[in-house]
Amino acid sequence: MSDALQQWDVFKQTLPHQQLPYSKKNWGNPNHSLCSYQGKLKPAIAHQLVKIFVPNGGTMYDPFSGVGTIPFEAALNGKKAYGTDISPLAYIVSSAKVGRINREECFQEIARIANAIEHSNLNEWSILQASQFGYNKTLGDYYYPDTFREILAAREYYLNNPPRNASQCLVCGSLLHILHGNRPYALSRKSHPIIPYAPTGEFEYKNLIEKLTEKVYRATNVPIPDNFCEGRIFLFDTLNIWPDEINNLDAVITSPPFFDSTKFSMANWIRLWFLGWEAEDFKQEPSRYVDEKQKKDLNVYSAIFHQSKERLKDGGFLILHLGKNNKCDMGTALIGIAQKYFNHTDLFDESVVDCQKFGIRDIGGVTSHEYLVCY
Repeated sequence: MSDALQQWDVFKQTLPHQQLPYSKKNWGNPNHSLCSYQGKLKPAIAHQLVKIFVPNGGTMYDPFSGVGTIPFEAALNGKKAYGTDISPLAYIVSSAKVGRINREECFQEIARIANAIEHSNLNEWSILQASQFGYNKTLGDYYYPDTFREILAAREYYLNNPPRNASQCLVCGSLLHILHGNRPYALSRKSHPIIPYAPTGEFEYKNLIEKLTEKVYRATNVPIPDNFCEGRIFLFDTLNIWPDEINNLDAVITSPPFFDSTKFSMANWIRLWFLGWEAEDFKQEPSRYVDEKQKKDLNVYSAIFHQSKERLKDGGFLILHLGKNNKCDMGTALIGIAQKYFNHTDLFDESVVDCQKFGIRDIGGVTSHEYLVCY
């Protein structure tokens, strides 16, 4: 039995992520929370999977990298990490985490945003139109009018100047985070930091540049280990052929969307709007995402198993962290597909019925986390 499989057996017996210090809610590098995100894998689980299946100096890939939890844990531990995600929100946040940040570049970017806000020529009609866009409530319901003007000007800036490096992604990811929430950092009225629930409370002016500067200052003050290994994220549909650079892998480790649980576009509608989505995009784009495709046919994962087998080294591992609910046992369904490509599979079930919901009203009825290990 390989060392990795021995460690995997220990993991199943001891569940180290449920033990101190890993079980603490805030365990891990603070920049795991650069931008809140529904369905984000606990950093402690990512840490254990990377530790077990990626050797020192090794290389891993996450085809559903989301906001980069798994690649970031790999980078923090000196391991080369690649990731892909179809979401522009996920791409920006995860690129910030796995890249090398230059603090001076971050504040230069903030200065450019401040200049764009100061010299914005948005007219009242365009502001009114934008304020009427929304789903549970309109954007005008979320923000004090002067704050909303600043958000619109910053949105216009990013439509013309998308982030080009990790430092610019960190600034943009920080701004995406503060767009809504229930703490003083948030630009909105009181809502929720993960899902923009309908806002409550008084309207209050929040200065975008002031709040953004505070957030970026905190993020760039977080220590990064000396052995940090810079990774790379691709804005890409992982069901297509993977980039050639993603090859010779020690492990593919990923946590795909749980079945009928993550309502991606609605959970992130304000942030996606800020990144350029319009009403038509909210109608058309979700059908491209795996969380929608898998409702029709879980065979969409065949592409993942097939390409993983091709890109892994001999002796490499594919690990999927999955969700089980009363609508679908993803692990049992996917193991049948995995066995077409891999000689050995192991499915481990971990109950999560007593886990915290962190104020989220609907987490899709997930009763277990399943780990599908293929080799």
